[in-house]
Amino acid sequence: MRRLPPRLLLVAPVCGTGLAIALAAAISFAAARPSARELAGPLVLLLASTVASRYPVANEDAESSDITLSFVFATSGIVLFGWDAGVLIALVGPAAMQLLERRPRERVAYNASVSAIGAAVAAGLVAFVDGSGTENLVAQVIVSAAAQCMLSLLLISAGVARSARRAFAPLVESSARATIVPLALMTSGALVLVVVWQRSPLLSAALVGPLLAISLYQRSTYQALSAMRLALTDPLTGLANHRSFHERVRRELARADARNVPFTLCLIDIDDFKRVNDLFGHPVGDYVLARVGARLRHNGEVFRLGGDEFALLLPARSAEEAVPVAQRVLSRIATLDLGDVGRVTASAGIASFPAQALDRDELIRHADRALYWAKEHGKSRAATFARELGHAAPATAAAAPQA
Repeated sequence: MRRLPPRLLLVAPVCGTGLAIALAAAISFAAARPSARELAGPLVLLLASTVASRYPVANEDAESSDITLSFVFATSGIVLFGWDAGVLIALVGPAAMQLLERRPRERVAYNASVSAIGAAVAAGLVAFVDGSGTENLVAQVIVSAAAQCMLSLLLISAGVARSARRAFAPLVESSARATIVPLALMTSGALVLVVVWQRSPLLSAALVGPLLAISLYQRSTYQALSAMRLALTDPLTGLANHRSFHERVRRELARADARNVPFTLCLIDIDDFKRVNDLFGHPVGDYVLARVGARLRHNGEVFRLGGDEFALLLPARSAEEAVPVAQRVLSRIATLDLGDVGRVTASAGIASFPAQALDRDELIRHADRALYWAKEHGKSRAATFARELGHAAPATAAAAPQA
């Protein structure tokens, strides 16, 4: 008997359950034969949920799913109109928008099913919170929001973990940290919407507009910040670029001077990188740079200055303290498995403020001299600049461990 792919072992039951809940909600809602007045409320929230799904709340740290204001309207719908209307509001709007955006149908089905399951479970738990007092109303909104959040977090993270072959628990943890604040704020928004709706549905409908306007403003602000960040980022490696490097060095030097602490710059250059481009072509060379950049990213604040040159900033460290850090970085590069390219090595040049340089230009120049000294004396090594020996000969050189 043919076994199902591991991915379908999760997707199939979730989608099947979600479809059954969606059909049951549609049948239940239709069977109630709502009047035009009764239909208006859920329809307003459904339309608001659909529009909100078009503009996710900006949160680049959330890895497992988008966050949209549709959560506010789904939570409110469950409390105000019952389980069937709540399920349809949570499911239809986001699913329709994702289909219009031509997202993969399997992903749309899975996300919609997760929304349906979360809304149904939330409605079931809300039913246990009896009463119409203020405390009960607050409890209903919190229970509805918490149930949807928890189920969405677990099921979407499980789907991402399966498809991307990532560990489930760390993904849940990182996504929870990234979404807890915006979802808490949205829960407060849902509570306000429910309270205002119970006083005056017409007045609460007017509240939908400002909520969507806030979402649009936040998204436009995020896009502007993203464009600014892109201007300061190297697209190949994802590291900060040359422009960002000079600005950051300037700030770190001012901070080091004010606090009377050292600041060390380590320039890193891949050895014989031209040979890689000549033998394997520039696409392979770009691959090597991207891999080296990813390896460097774990060693502090790193910048790509251009070509095969990188910079590592080490605030509050002297040149002597920077040498073992540089050696570890070079060792990590030397252990990279780059397929047909084989192994590559790198050299490093170190200079420190104020011991070896008194301003930004001098610091960069001396670190560069130390780097070229390392390359001329065997490569695959780190060297520090020695002011007392003049500009020509860096000293305190140390070979990087070989893979």
